[in-house]
Amino acid sequence: MPKQQRRLGLPRRKDRNYDRQLVDLAGTSIVCDELPLVHITAVFPGKEVMRTGTLEVRPCPVFKDDLLYFFVLRPAYCLAHGNEPSDQLSRFPVVFVLRKEAVPDPRHVYPFDTGGAAGGAFDKQADPWVPLEDYGLESSHAAVAKFISWAFGDVESYYEGRLREGLHEEVHGKRLVAKGYYDIARMGVEGSNVHDKRASAIEVAASHNVPLVGNVRLIIFPKQLLEDYEELHEKLDELKALGAKLETYDWQPNRSPNEFQKDIIRICRDWYSGEGILN
Repeated sequence: MPKQQRRLGLPRRKDRNYDRQLVDLAGTSIVCDELPLVHITAVFPGKEVMRTGTLEVRPCPVFKDDLLYFFVLRPAYCLAHGNEPSDQLSRFPVVFVLRKEAVPDPRHVYPFDTGGAAGGAFDKQADPWVPLEDYGLESSHAAVAKFISWAFGDVESYYEGRLREGLHEEVHGKRLVAKGYYDIARMGVEGSNVHDKRASAIEVAASHNVPLVGNVRLIIFPKQLLEDYEELHEKLDELKALGAKLETYDWQPNRSPNEFQKDIIRICRDWYSGEGILN
């Protein structure tokens, strides 16, 4: 008989009897909860966001609902076919950094990218028995700050993906969900053999559309897009007049979309530093 292949992705719960150990472990916050939210998309939908002035919910295949996704502070992404070199500018990343008030009541908060988890991105290190839903945190910005304090110790370490020293000893062999999270989050540490920044980037989901006006603080485009689409300038000028900042990276054909993550991380870090969010 042919060998049965393990299905991709974390298992899913069919009930609501969640074992949410991470909620109990989070404890008290020692970091600020005024952390921006980051939405990353490709150039073509990013152009549409600028045209409509709105980030819109989309059907989510993981949770079977209309949702809009963000990461807290960290510009982690893995676009479709993101590792494949391309000369199509529409495939490359556009970044919107928004104030946390853009999502006053999150639909859910998870300590990693749920799309990646459901799609098998973390399977090499994930516990194959712990359901995705058990990793959920409390759905609030205060819970985000508490979790960063517990798992990373400070905002700087969270941005870099450095887990708190001693965390492994606290969870090893005692709490299955917490240990499962630790094993996944290690993939977010620079130098990991299966490095993926999404593995420890905190995800916030909204169940409503988010207008750019009054919410967006930083926009990052490939500079070549601005050279080719003059109509974007009027929209950008409106947002800049309201205090938004525009930054660009130098797109080059026949590189892959994921290659520009380091440039985007650097741009965001510089802006966060100027805003006093990071040192």
